[in-house]
Amino acid sequence: MSGLAGSRPLSLRFRLNLMIALTMLIIIGTGTLFVIHNARRSVVEEVRSSVNMALQLIDAGLVRTSENEAALLSWLHELSLLEKTRHLHIQVQQPPEKIIQLAAPPGPAETTAAPGWFVWAVTPALLLGEKQVQRPDGRLIRIAIEANPRDEIEEAWNEASGFLWLMVALAVTVYVLVHVTLGQAFQSVNVILRGLEDIERGDYNKRLEPFRLPEFERIAGAINHMAVTLEAARDENRALHRRSLAIQEEERRHVARELHDELGQSVSAIRLMAVSARNCEDRGRVAETVDSIVAICDRLFSVVRDMMRRLRPLILDELGLTASLEDMIETWRARNPDVQCRFDGDAAVDGRLGDAGIHIYRIVQECLTNISKHSGAGNVGIRLEILGGAADGRIALELRDDGVGFDPAQPRTGFGLLGIRERVAGLGGDFRLVTAPGRGARLYVEVPCSGANPR
Repeated sequence: MSGLAGSRPLSLRFRLNLMIALTMLIIIGTGTLFVIHNARRSVVEEVRSSVNMALQLIDAGLVRTSENEAALLSWLHELSLLEKTRHLHIQVQQPPEKIIQLAAPPGPAETTAAPGWFVWAVTPALLLGEKQVQRPDGRLIRIAIEANPRDEIEEAWNEASGFLWLMVALAVTVYVLVHVTLGQAFQSVNVILRGLEDIERGDYNKRLEPFRLPEFERIAGAINHMAVTLEAARDENRALHRRSLAIQEEERRHVARELHDELGQSVSAIRLMAVSARNCEDRGRVAETVDSIVAICDRLFSVVRDMMRRLRPLILDELGLTASLEDMIETWRARNPDVQCRFDGDAAVDGRLGDAGIHIYRIVQECLTNISKHSGAGNVGIRLEILGGAADGRIALELRDDGVGFDPAQPRTGFGLLGIRERVAGLGGDFRLVTAPGRGARLYVEVPCSGANPR
């Protein structure tokens, strides 16, 4: 059983060839049975017709010679001439089992070109005809007519063999044509398989050549398109990876600079002031030093708060996504007073976010940054709501602006939209962007709610 389980399955080409061969054999077998059936029926009808004709001739001769023995013997001699008739073997017997020998012309030797299986298949059951003739002296003569279908079988074989050979030739021709056609088709299949293997190895630069068959041409076109898409996705992933590393290094550089420039210098200043205040006996100078320390501490709190907000907004964990977006949008409005920004948020979203909260927050943050830098918009609309029921609900985020827009088909140098697309794909959501030059932009995002099944 282990050998059978580990055996290689039969190829599709072998199965098709086997099926076609079996079909041709079934057609040939069915045709052979049909030919044998018709040949057997023809032999039976021809032999029965010959026996009936001989019996009718005997009846006519008996009426003419029943009273004259000389005429009867002459008629029996004429009857012997019927041995020349095909399909018949005539015997004249007179008791006690004495066969009257009649001078009959010798016939040709009984040979046939039909094969034994055909003779066996079409030979009918034995057909006999018998007549009793009373001589004038009262003695009986028995005339036995036995059917001999050999000649008719030979004729049937001559007709059937031509049909059978024609059927075999047609079957072989059809099989050869189908085999050659399948061979050419499977050559195309092998080319396609090698192309897929190249893609599996990560070689997206190779393209399949055009095929003559339209079906394979469509498959090759789809595979080439897939290779182009995979190559573009690989390049985007590499670019995103490099961008991610660059952002990480930039954040680390910024945090290190803030720690060195702000926290380090401020802590050093506080330490010097504390030492000076400890050694100073002038209470006025001590109070002044304390005020300076308090001012420096306030500034440190502001720096730390900005750093923490940049790394992760604490308000998102404390008050939820809606409040975090309102706070961010309010800060953005303060920096962009010429732009009217409207936010419509559903408070029920906060209870269904799961891990999507920080991603939606970063999407809105990236969009607002792009709007302030590139769009020149005067009005911005942001809407956040829940769609659907509890089992398959989805969080919908829509951002609109009336800015200059852009052509989405043109390659972009930045990674903002690409990063947004990757965030949405990582959440199992849908991303749509509708924009055109001079017609503003609309970005629409749907992500599954916490506990819902992603589509």
